Amino acid sequence: MTRGRIGLIALLLCGCAEEPTRPNVLVVVVDTLRADRLSCAGYERDTTPHLDRLAAEGLRFTHAQSPRAKTTPAVASLFTGLYPHGHGIRDLLTPLPDDVPVLAETFRAEGYATCAIVSNFVLRKDLSGLARGFDFWVEDLPSSHGVPPNHVPQRIAASVTDGVLCALGLGPPSSDGAGPTEPIVREDEPWFLWAHYMDPHGLYDPPAEHDRFRSATPLPVPENPETAGGALTEAWLARYNLLPSDRLEGGMIDAARVRDRYDGEVSYVDAELGRLFDALRNAGAMQNTLVVVVSDHGESLGEHDYWFEHGRHAYEATCRVPLLIRLPDDFEDRPTPGVRHGDVTLADLAPTLTELLSWDPLSPQASSSARGHSIVPLLLADRSSGRPVFSEKVDRAELERAVHSKAVRMGDWKYIRRYTFLQGEGDDPSTLAVLGEELYRLDVDPSEALNLFSAPPPGAPLDRLRAELLAFCADDVRFVDLARELQARRNSLEITDPATIRVLESLGY
Repeated sequence: MTRGRIGLIALLLCGCAEEPTRPNVLVVVVDTLRADRLSCAGYERDTTPHLDRLAAEGLRFTHAQSPRAKTTPAVASLFTGLYPHGHGIRDLLTPLPDDVPVLAETFRAEGYATCAIVSNFVLRKDLSGLARGFDFWVEDLPSSHGVPPNHVPQRIAASVTDGVLCALGLGPPSSDGAGPTEPIVREDEPWFLWAHYMDPHGLYDPPAEHDRFRSATPLPVPENPETAGGALTEAWLARYNLLPSDRLEGGMIDAARVRDRYDGEVSYVDAELGRLFDALRNAGAMQNTLVVVVSDHGESLGEHDYWFEHGRHAYEATCRVPLLIRLPDDFEDRPTPGVRHGDVTLADLAPTLTELLSWDPLSPQASSSARGHSIVPLLLADRSSGRPVFSEKVDRAELERAVHSKAVRMGDWKYIRRYTFLQGEGDDPSTLAVLGEELYRLDVDPSEALNLFSAPPPGAPLDRLRAELLAFCADDVRFVDLARELQARRNSLEITDPATIRVLESLGY
């Protein structure tokens, strides 16, 4: 493979005459993990001591964005370096096209052992198409105590950590029979491993020792919430993520107790990641391992009257994600650990890794608005990225027939456009119309409760945000037809494969 520009690793590793040691790369994706639930991000509960330690040893990004609050499109962006309209996955029913390059293929071509251990049903290779490039693809889902109401199988955090340790030759196979059953690493060869942890995804039901958070008072919320007058989005509560004990009298539920259990799931995953990181440290493997911890999307815990689910909106509760990057210990003059505030999208990870390793980019022919960009400059110093990042919601009509939401964020400013199909007399029913516009200043309004669009404050970059979003939408050539295509595909699957539809509905999709 043709070598590109000298990356940060070559610059920072000591010894100019010798070929730099190639680092191992561990990418951890924690499904449905909100950025604000990390203790190191200022959360008042001690949820993530092990991730806090990793952040203290590396870099924590405060403005990382998922392009889509659903697993497969988001993970595809992570490993292709493309926004969803660039890689083609817009829902959970479309596998990644064969002609879209993926990061694992490059690692394998460069002589890395490649392994993925996934725990979410929708990431199965027949559904996602993301197995390409992995020597070992493990999708065992041994836990029958899975996602309600149909108990979709999953793999809990302890089993995933067991699998990773076995894959790296640092532990025995998982006791539940899930793979791998022997090490996948090769002596004197680097490895690339993706571990996907599922647990913060509903149903929130952490092990007893991590169900340790208790709110001081209940938070009564209607089990069947009504949409308030003037609301921009439909009120929605995912009842399948409730336990019987959550229900109060009078058709109410205790939302505080459900939030407590979500935090317990975060604590559980953190403990298992701590076990993994400690094993790497004890084996000396952290010396030469680049670690990335990120989420595919967050979870709405009541923002905009949207409870215990994700995917219906493009707000920060579901689209802002944690991102931690720890460079290998072997780096000489490695950047000082700290916080980075520049804007980052999940699509930036692949180009960042290829630049660090001096490899060619995956999809250089893709248009600029369809692909991510390397954030190596942000690793070196805390600075603005100088460019916008985008999120979208593209399926299922909700309040006022909204079929699309497109969002752009730059720093602490965010602009959202919601679209619907025209349905008036004489209208072309295939024409999209703007249903509503929203503007938020996130540093003072992180929950996006106050829409400033009708009266933008002085200095609000509304014109720039609108121009950037319109350019992004214009590059999405299938924008207008997409909603109908996705609904038609779902309708077809309901006839041809109703079992899969039931699983997806159990997962909240």
